[in-house]
Amino acid sequence: MGVLLPSPLLGGLASKPVKISALFIGIGLLAAAGLYLSAWLDLRRHNRLAGLRLRGLMRDRHPVLFAAGLAAIAIGLLSPLEHLAGLRFSAHMVQHMLLMMVAAPALLLGLPSPLARGALGRRWIRQTVDRVSDPLIAYFVFNANLLVWHIPRLYQLALLNPWIHDLQHALFFYTALMVWWRVIDPTRGWFPLWRWPPARWVYLMVFAPPSYALGAVLWGGGWLLYPYYAAVGAVFQITALADQRLGGLFMWIQGWMFLMLSMFVFFVRYDPELEGV
Repeated sequence: MGVLLPSPLLGGLASKPVKISALFIGIGLLAAAGLYLSAWLDLRRHNRLAGLRLRGLMRDRHPVLFAAGLAAIAIGLLSPLEHLAGLRFSAHMVQHMLLMMVAAPALLLGLPSPLARGALGRRWIRQTVDRVSDPLIAYFVFNANLLVWHIPRLYQLALLNPWIHDLQHALFFYTALMVWWRVIDPTRGWFPLWRWPPARWVYLMVFAPPSYALGAVLWGGGWLLYPYYAAVGAVFQITALADQRLGGLFMWIQGWMFLMLSMFVFFVRYDPELEGV
């Protein structure tokens, strides 16, 4: 079966599946925003919001952060960045970073504990979340997913097949949620990371090496790993190999972000209650 390579003039990959997926993503984002707003209004309607604010469980920053998480998904998957990612490897890396390093943590940081606990009201839901967010499982699943998708054959298959591309983005986002769930714990106590003082900052710190290793391969290699981008041709007067190296730099930045966040947790946001002390 023939495959349409992306072109600035033709508008990228086969358009029909992409438009369908974009429609579902847009509906999902609107539904998430609607459910979130409905939960806040329900608390206000039952005169609980003021009391939760006084106890510090509902803060003005929560809806801002939740909206930022939704916006990061929209920018990554529904803006012109989606088209550019089909032309440039570095733009594709920015997409993935938005999903993993911005959208996932922002959504959880924007979820107040009363809403988080309400969403996990059923025991089987709590047990499922507890299992999939186990720190060791989340660590290996997240990093295995990150590295496997950058195997050239699989990566290029995702570029050529919109449905596999959508699966790739979904896995990047949901494996990131697995990781950030224990680090942030929006329920404030139901899902501790490990009950020892340096747990969160050490956990974040050990996420850096896989991103650094991937970045080193992308940056240091003198060969083009993804010939797909060479078929597109130079965009913005950047060759495919130079763009691949730029994408490797972004992977280094992702590793650096994990390190900086671990230092932030250790020096600024150390919370004995969250650390299980």
